[in-house]
Amino acid sequence: MSASSRLIDTSLACGGLSGVALQGELVSLAIFPEAGGKLLDLVHRPSGFNLLWHNPRVGLARTYAGAPFDDVWCGGWDELFPTDAACELDGNAYHDHGDLWTGPWEWDTVEDDGEQGTLRLVRESPSLPCRMEKWITVRRESPAIHIRHRLTNLGAAPVRFLWNQHVAHAVGPGSRLHLPAGGLGVVPSYAGRAGAEAGQVGWPVHRDAGGSEHDLSRTPPPGSGLQEFFWARELREGWCGVTHPPAGVGLGLAWDTAVFPTVWLFADYGGWRGHHFLLTEACTSPPGSLADAVARGDAATLEGGAVLETEVIATVLTEVNGEAPADERPAGLVTLAEALS
Repeated sequence: MSASSRLIDTSLACGGLSGVALQGELVSLAIFPEAGGKLLDLVHRPSGFNLLWHNPRVGLARTYAGAPFDDVWCGGWDELFPTDAACELDGNAYHDHGDLWTGPWEWDTVEDDGEQGTLRLVRESPSLPCRMEKWITVRRESPAIHIRHRLTNLGAAPVRFLWNQHVAHAVGPGSRLHLPAGGLGVVPSYAGRAGAEAGQVGWPVHRDAGGSEHDLSRTPPPGSGLQEFFWARELREGWCGVTHPPAGVGLGLAWDTAVFPTVWLFADYGGWRGHHFLLTEACTSPPGSLADAVARGDAATLEGGAVLETEVIATVLTEVNGEAPADERPAGLVTLAEALS
């Protein structure tokens, strides 16, 4: 097979690091195993639109244990396990945003027949006796990326964990969030348009204490200086989407709610370090650390020697309707049920 017909290119380089590109006709990915398995770019090839946010002041670099996540985070898509916020539990110290984003992942090419390419990545957790494996598949003419995960408890005792798909979306004027939820919980210190008194808000429209209505599906401009941190308490289906009507593209994400029953929505509209992005984070628990989840009784658990397998699907959306209802699935978003049928 000629090099030009392959979907996987192992000669990618950025910031002095080696990477791997997966490229079909419609989508291309850039993954850097040395940087915590970072998925840095997810590009709609016909338009050149990169759907993942890049930190304009922090570039890609090799990651290391002990680094404060916020100071070295360059954007993109990260795998957070077994916590989000740093914490201590049962005599074990858990690193800021977990320990899979620090240090290198092992990787190899599973297949590349010119029509389908699959990259396998593997990393063992330093803080728990667990192995995370994932297989990322791109098909030549498909807008969907399939990411299959396998989490293995290598020990004899049960482990408790928090697991999060930390996806940073590049948003701009007119971008919209889509979510099948009836309401959202609010993290008080990041209330934004919800107002400091709100513990729960309607979705997509929230009426504040003063009677003003806010369409939470629409992103404010960077000059708003807002920070918002919401989460969906009850999802009708396992998906969310971020669309960009002015560009005619978007990114849809789908997952199994039996594994990830909630999704976090952290948005910075100029209020945190002057950035402008939206994080969607399918997660095993509501916001907080692993210690918080254990205290609440909603931490995920994997028995000794057990294996948990699941799949996440990312779809590049091109049938974008700027006025579509924000609680209805965007056209073209591939759900897990559809992919497995």
